[in-house]
Amino acid sequence: MHAVLILNPVSGASMLASNEGEGEQYEERIVTALREQGIEPEVRHTTPEDSGRGLAQQAVEEGVVSIIAAGGDGTIHAVATGLIGTKGTLGIIPLGTMNNIARSLKIPEDIDEACKIIAKGKTLSIDVGKINDQVFLEVAGAGLEAALFPAAEEIKSKGWVSTLRGIIEGLAKLSAFQPTRFRIAFDERRSRSYSAVQVSVCNTPYYGAHLRFAPDAVMDDGLLDVLIYKNFSKLEYLRHAFSISQGRRALMPKIMQRKVKSLHISTETPVEMHADGVSQGVTPATITVIPGALNAFVPEQVVAGRNVSSETRKSTRRYTRSQSQELFKDGELTKKEEHVEEKGQIYVK
Repeated sequence: MHAVLILNPVSGASMLASNEGEGEQYEERIVTALREQGIEPEVRHTTPEDSGRGLAQQAVEEGVVSIIAAGGDGTIHAVATGLIGTKGTLGIIPLGTMNNIARSLKIPEDIDEACKIIAKGKTLSIDVGKINDQVFLEVAGAGLEAALFPAAEEIKSKGWVSTLRGIIEGLAKLSAFQPTRFRIAFDERRSRSYSAVQVSVCNTPYYGAHLRFAPDAVMDDGLLDVLIYKNFSKLEYLRHAFSISQGRRALMPKIMQRKVKSLHISTETPVEMHADGVSQGVTPATITVIPGALNAFVPEQVVAGRNVSSETRKSTRRYTRSQSQELFKDGELTKKEEHVEEKGQIYVK
């Protein structure tokens, strides 16, 4: 099988990267591993001018079906963006710092095992999100999360100085941030007001510092998972992130959760927004899901697991409510909406 391998030669430069070294040091190993699986790769390197999107589009135009991205989440995102809506299929070899996309799809960080999945795994059509005109694979957010992402990028950078600078910047942002009054309309229904420190709209269960912030998120269910951090103090915000890193979720009951196809966010005072860590300006914004927009090679158990074809998942209350459009007809409210929220694992009316 012929494939194009798009490699980021500087992936893994961070001290936090799972694989030590830089991407170009792995090139020979990756090529050998792919050939052992019957795949003949044509290597193309990313550059500051083309982080992968243009290379992926060019490969599709040349008739290549299998396009493999070797790098971190930024490289995976860039290559994926060039494949959305095409017949190309994305293969993932995670070499980055966080590798959230690979983790969310259960693709191992071991190079040989990742190559096996490309050769012998299954093809899955996964969802992508869209905020205004920008697509995202992991998360879009408004509020504190968006304000903190630049500091997180500093922490991931190479060298102790950048890491320390990122920590200091992050603590300063956290200290200065104040809760915001959000107005949110889910699936074109009437908007509701929430006082919150942030709103996260997740396509993947993992994002940020490879933490499982959205454990119920599934990349092929045709829905986005919304997390609204209401009534969170700054100390609780830090405790929440730390507890997730330790496998606990003590503060999840304070987070309102919804599964939606779309939402519109506005605020009294404009607040920062991001998509996969890239600034998207300030509120307001409309966020939607594009179901099954991207083909990817994944392990067989992912295809057999929770997804849009799972009847068990379709029977859950959150899923059925998100699919209902009875409240609106031709854009007009047709009957009174019952306000249903999910707090942790408990539904309240």
